[in-house]
Amino acid sequence: MHWELSGAVTTTHLLSVIAVANTLMSTTAASFSLEERQGLLRKRHPSRKQRPDEAEDVEENSFLAHQAHIKQGWSLLAALHCVLLPELVGLKHYKVPLLHMLARRWQDRCLEVREAAQALLLAELRRIGADGRKDLVEEWAPYLPTYVDPRVSLMHEGGQVTSDDDSYDSQDSQLGGVTPRFTSRQKQATAIVMLGVIGAEFGQEIEVSKNKPVDQQQYGKRKVVEGFGQGNYSLARHTSKALTFLLLSPPTNRLPAHTPIRRAAIDLIGRGFTVWEAHLDESAVLLGLLELCCDADMLLRGISLGLPLSPAADSCRTARHSLSLIATARPAAFITTMAKEVARYTAMQASAPAQNINLNSHVLVKSRPEILRVIELLIDKMQSDVADLLIEVMDIVIHCLDTSQVKSKGLGEVFPAVTRFSMVSYCASTKRLAAGAKNGILAIYELRAAKSQHLPAHNGPVTAVSFSPDGKYVCSYSLEESKLCFWQAAATLFGMGSAQVKCVRSYNTVPISAHVSSNPLRVVKLVWVSGKTVILLVADGTEHKYSI
Repeated sequence: MHWELSGAVTTTHLLSVIAVANTLMSTTAASFSLEERQGLLRKRHPSRKQRPDEAEDVEENSFLAHQAHIKQGWSLLAALHCVLLPELVGLKHYKVPLLHMLARRWQDRCLEVREAAQALLLAELRRIGADGRKDLVEEWAPYLPTYVDPRVSLMHEGGQVTSDDDSYDSQDSQLGGVTPRFTSRQKQATAIVMLGVIGAEFGQEIEVSKNKPVDQQQYGKRKVVEGFGQGNYSLARHTSKALTFLLLSPPTNRLPAHTPIRRAAIDLIGRGFTVWEAHLDESAVLLGLLELCCDADMLLRGISLGLPLSPAADSCRTARHSLSLIATARPAAFITTMAKEVARYTAMQASAPAQNINLNSHVLVKSRPEILRVIELLIDKMQSDVADLLIEVMDIVIHCLDTSQVKSKGLGEVFPAVTRFSMVSYCASTKRLAAGAKNGILAIYELRAAKSQHLPAHNGPVTAVSFSPDGKYVCSYSLEESKLCFWQAAATLFGMGSAQVKCVRSYNTVPISAHVSSNPLRVVKLVWVSGKTVILLVADGTEHKYSI
């Protein structure tokens, strides 16, 4: 059989079979009979004169079941070749895939081949066990760019680029004219991907991600590869340095933009962020990824139409996925880093007129839609983590939103995700936004004046916040402190200057159990029934009325 000939033949064969299976799984209206397919297509798209009846509904359901059955068959075929084949054939007669060939296809131009290579490489790394991975690391670690001759290193920025400087974009060595310099750089690129995958999948995290299942957390602790742990982290540091360089270095003839090795670095930074985190400049990495996502709507428009991805669109797609992985793995790191960059940008904006600086091309301006997408993802999946840093999240959201749209349409229509929190409230009449923090701080944002105030409102986490209908008062409540406060904000002339916010009345409320609701962020809600009276509505249906 062909898998008994050589590892190269096995690798090519498995890549082809799994890539074809992936392609067929993505098709619609698939059938093994041309006549049946044409008939099913006519039934799925009847003419305007025809009306579907019960018989056609039954046939439609039968068609969907038939499609699911076909896709399941292709899925089983892919799983058989990816995972079960070595066991079925027996290692005595089975020539294992060549891992360096799979690593070079980690970010292949063809998405189906890319997915096949990634699945095969991960399956093979698991199959060879801890000892096999250790041998693999010892084999490829010497080829990391920091260990090779600086004159041929991928990370060498100086010197003239000669005519034989081929990029890693030519993934397979050419038939003729292969120079030692090309061979060296190809091995460096393969080493970066190989060690990046091993570190991301089998390295020891600095802090176990709360978004990872318990069984995977325990697995990662038991199977840490030497050099990627907390005691010995030399390989993690050198690998993360190479990945960061590939992400942030400007394009050159030696290392063009949007090449497979750059996409591999982008992907592996996201996959193994919890391993690389201690060795990365988080701000530089996040801004570099956002830079690639600035034109995401335009670049990725063709995906819905089934059009092939351009190199720039492929990099954008990979960067978006990497950002999502980083944000969900380390929500606190993402939020605090972005809040710090927003504060830095705000300071630059304040001094920009005097220094005659144009900030319209700043990455935080161009990537606003992408930042909001990630924040919305965090709110959907990790509300508790967002609530812990709600003030920082609101700083980021207000920076990214078009305040003119918020003033005209309201926060609930422009960015409804953030209104899910009971400790966030927007007043349409005064154009103010209030948010309560876990540390008891109440933040009041003046959208008209682009300013904010932070008030020490409570000695415990703020559970709910709400503006009065006329916007003259804002009510805050802390479940832990069992205290409700009314705050009055003095109106300013034409919204100029900062309103003076002061507490006009407070109540010690009846203690409420946090277990009345399955969602700890929606235990209570503040509802105004008049300009000076508010009802504390508990999740179990009880009500408590308070007036100024």
